[in-house]
Amino acid sequence: MQKKLLTIKKLNASNLEDVMGLQDRIISNLHPDEQHFILHRTKSDYMKSLNGSSSHMLGIFDNDNLIAQMVYSLPQNGEQRDMPEYKSNIPNNELLIFEAILVDPAYRGSSLMKKMLEHIEKHEIDENRKYSIIQIAVDNPASWINALHHNMQITKVDLDPSDGVKVIYLEKPIKNKPLPTIQDNKKSYSMFLGNNIHQKIPSLFMKMQHLISRGYHGVSLNKETQSLIWEKQEHQNTYNFDFALETYKRKANFK
Repeated sequence: MQKKLLTIKKLNASNLEDVMGLQDRIISNLHPDEQHFILHRTKSDYMKSLNGSSSHMLGIFDNDNLIAQMVYSLPQNGEQRDMPEYKSNIPNNELLIFEAILVDPAYRGSSLMKKMLEHIEKHEIDENRKYSIIQIAVDNPASWINALHHNMQITKVDLDPSDGVKVIYLEKPIKNKPLPTIQDNKKSYSMFLGNNIHQKIPSLFMKMQHLISRGYHGVSLNKETQSLIWEKQEHQNTYNFDFALETYKRKANFK
């Protein structure tokens, strides 16, 4: 068996067939109900990133085999960017936008997404970039849990204005520093995800929206309790969270 030799590098036009091959392998391994996780990009779509000025691609190779790839954007002021509905108060040139992230099914669980996120923040951007942001489908928990492991926080849960898909928005200040949170147990909430998170997606989506509307951010995952930890942010006004949550549970019929 050939020994794994993982290398990470920026991709260019010469990698187009590798990129398309990886996308095809991933899509063929997905259940039809899960294929919407991936935007099915064409060769011309990818060429815009492989030869782009603001859009770029990073890849991880096992020997000569491309096993993970990421499209990311470094938008400039005055140009249209992805996710204009999110962090609209931040100038384009202060943002790093993570877009399409694909990992070969055979390499899942190898922290390749986290490796790519960290590599880009450390090696591919200048000091002007202050925030990294990402949008992930709410029913793709593997990806947004990986983003949480990268110290990103859930700060918005909504419908994508372009297609109506339920999505989670996450952000993090660059330089590998997590967003500031309050370490006060009275201002934290543990959301149990359960053994089959996919069955709970509709209720989780509503519950996440409720927590964010009350000034909470999703900050981490407790693996032992299988729970998503939420913390109240300092700039929000205080309120009776327990009373508000119990009222919401009764209205939403949560158990």
